[in-house]
Amino acid sequence: MAKQTNKIEDAVHVLEGLEHLDQGITIFDQDLRMIAWNQKFLDLYGYPARMAYRGAPFESFIQYNAERGEYGPGDVAALVRDRVEKARTFTKHQIERVTSNGATITIAGNPLPNGGFVTTYTDTSNHARQKEVLKQQVDEHSARLKLTEERLSLIADEVPAGIAHVDKNMTLLYMNKRFARAYQVDQKQAVGLNVFDLLHSNTMEESARFFEQARRGILVDFEMRIELPGGRFKDIRTLLRPDKPSDGEVIGFYLVSIDVTRRKSTLNALMRSQKMDALGRMASGISHDFNNLLTIILGNLTPLAEQIADDLVEEFVTPSISAAKRGSSLTRRMVTLARREQYDPAPTNIGKAIRDISRLLESSVPETLTITRQHGPDLPLALVDLAQLEMALLNLTLNARDATNSAGQIDICAEAFEMTADISDMTRLPMGTYVRIRFSDDGCGIPPEIADKIFEPFFTSKAAGAGSGLGLSMVYGFVQQSNGAIFVDSAPGQGTTFSILLPSVAVPQETAPKPPEPAPEPAPTDQDTGLALLVDDDIDVRRTVRRKIASLGFAVVEAGDADEAINLIQQIQDIAVVVSDIDMPGTMDGLGLAHRLRSQHKQIKVVLMSGQTRPEAYGDLRNDVPFLSKPFEASDLSRALGLDDSSDQHPHLAETSKT
Repeated sequence: MAKQTNKIEDAVHVLEGLEHLDQGITIFDQDLRMIAWNQKFLDLYGYPARMAYRGAPFESFIQYNAERGEYGPGDVAALVRDRVEKARTFTKHQIERVTSNGATITIAGNPLPNGGFVTTYTDTSNHARQKEVLKQQVDEHSARLKLTEERLSLIADEVPAGIAHVDKNMTLLYMNKRFARAYQVDQKQAVGLNVFDLLHSNTMEESARFFEQARRGILVDFEMRIELPGGRFKDIRTLLRPDKPSDGEVIGFYLVSIDVTRRKSTLNALMRSQKMDALGRMASGISHDFNNLLTIILGNLTPLAEQIADDLVEEFVTPSISAAKRGSSLTRRMVTLARREQYDPAPTNIGKAIRDISRLLESSVPETLTITRQHGPDLPLALVDLAQLEMALLNLTLNARDATNSAGQIDICAEAFEMTADISDMTRLPMGTYVRIRFSDDGCGIPPEIADKIFEPFFTSKAAGAGSGLGLSMVYGFVQQSNGAIFVDSAPGQGTTFSILLPSVAVPQETAPKPPEPAPEPAPTDQDTGLALLVDDDIDVRRTVRRKIASLGFAVVEAGDADEAINLIQQIQDIAVVVSDIDMPGTMDGLGLAHRLRSQHKQIKVVLMSGQTRPEAYGDLRNDVPFLSKPFEASDLSRALGLDDSSDQHPHLAETSKT
């Protein structure tokens, strides 16, 4: 016992030298009697000095704390008893307590070898506050980071692009919703897949070199047509950006895919429109001169055929006349294609129109090619030119005949269609109800590399001489004139479907047609023949037209321009007919001559002619002045002059009677 006391006293002497430490210290013996302490201990808990003395019971300090509520609510005696009994176990412990004054104290008790224990009391209030502040800052930063991640995820999911993060092993680390939808996979489940397992093999084959460049740290931009699940094709612009942390090593790359299908479609439509416009300017520019040449050629070949042997006519002249007429027809088709022709839209029952045209279509294809048609219920009327619609369907049928090698199936379906926002955005057409015509065949299909060119004038994939390349261009021109849109869905070996959207009109389908007005009677003429004045600046054209006028029984005088014609009319009183070209040099053209004659010489019959294919090209053309498009036949001139009693058409429509 004496030895134990000596050891404790030695410890007391040591502790007396540690009063300057910033910790409270106590030593209790095996009977839980205080044998040492320092002032810091009393200060930390606010104990009065009288409580600390050698032999002070441990229980007194616990009693003091319990009465001050340091241990919370409860029976004081029970609170004291529980803590004293626990202390008698003399087990090593470390706890943290917050005192009633808000101080945080860390208590560390260490048992002595022969009973009792030494305890240190450390004020960790500042440290606790720092921890709390740090924890709060961490929580705030975590919340902001989470919010930022959510915002970035929201932005990534809503941007009009597919986004993915790929590591250097081509493993997908992230993809946004648009990317997942495009490849028809679950956004979360797809993470961890290899790119080779997700993209189509053709897409990987074409884009592998770009991916390899990105893995080497190169910024890559490229555009290509890719195949998506379900046989869908899209034009995609892809941006690859290397993922390089601070050390500069490439650990993967980011992939951004932008769907440019609509943009390319719009650009292609614009280019086609520009080409059509250029073709129209070219056709309008050359049609006059070209038709003048054809007038001379036909005007000389036709009488020549009457003067030579039949075998020579059959061998040489007839093919030449036929070729010249085909040249005239080609000029008309070019002008029609370029939308320089008259467009006469009317509310049209598309179902009935398809049914009526089917007879013509079936006669244009062999029996081995079957045509089926159907239309949905409550099909609205469409505002189209019926003649041009029939020509468009005929061109599509002939195109399908060639694609199927005259053996297969053609399906024509008409149905009501409500314009969707994406198609409206792509075509720039207003929202509303349209009539959709789906024209499908099971032929060879269209290769992707030429799909964007099929509507271009003169483009054809057929052998030389097998097609003019104007058929689908005329279909496209009809659709554009109708304020509609056309799409093509095709793949090699899978047939082709043309979808045509035509604007509907709110007109009752059972509208009774107006009875046709009786055709006006031809104006009586005092004489069938007389003196005719022919006005044209081209002497060869005059020679040809002169023969046609003379064949009708007229004597003919000629003038090279309108000014010369006026002088002749003033000098020759017997001129009964003036046949004049419109486009002539000088102070007055044919239109001016016609206006002057109709106002000053009403007794003179005037007929105007031009290399232009339609009278609508001349806005000032009078309705009472007949118009002839070169080249024309003598019978056309006779009807224009009112010499043909069987004529029941307006003079301005005389040019439509020619082939």
